[in-house]
Amino acid sequence: MHRIAIKIDGIERRKKSTGLFHIVAGLFLFVNAAGHYKDSQYENFLTLLPVFLVGVGSVVYGLFRNRIDPKANFNHLVRAAQFLMFFILGVMLLKSEVEFQNLVLLLWAVICIVLLFTERKIFHDAFLFFNNNSITIPGYFSNKVIPWAVIENIIVRQDFVTIYYPNNRFMQYEMLSEINDSEIKKINLFCQQQIHQKQAT
Repeated sequence: MHRIAIKIDGIERRKKSTGLFHIVAGLFLFVNAAGHYKDSQYENFLTLLPVFLVGVGSVVYGLFRNRIDPKANFNHLVRAAQFLMFFILGVMLLKSEVEFQNLVLLLWAVICIVLLFTERKIFHDAFLFFNNNSITIPGYFSNKVIPWAVIENIIVRQDFVTIYYPNNRFMQYEMLSEINDSEIKKINLFCQQQIHQKQAT
């Protein structure tokens, strides 16, 4: 089996928008916690303190994530804290009569848990896998498995991988890391062997 780290445009755009989602989630948390604190006649501050802290922390993290956490090692922890605070705040407000606000907060909790799992995927390197049966192309939600039988040719170069399909269709992916010439020759030879073998059967 061989693998190559590649750039997926949709995933790269999603990485760049992560900070904005943290800022929006943090502001929404803080504003709703402040509103609840006011409605409760400025009581239960210690109960709401974790919500305020996660709200402020989320905004700071979103603004400076590229500096303080360039590899996104703590991204899932921040997202998990947001989920927990949205859920707790939503449950706290269940005692009030603001049903719409409760639903919005619980919806945000669901959004955060979905982001938690999808962002864990996008912040890992996306690898194009080659095995004896197929090629696996990484995707945003799920991977795409392409059997060798539907591939006409593959060319691996220092900068791009190009997959050719019938009817003059092709897909090209930019490589994220350099591969030495000998490894490129091995991958190209492996691909050609699999293509010819599947075409012959």
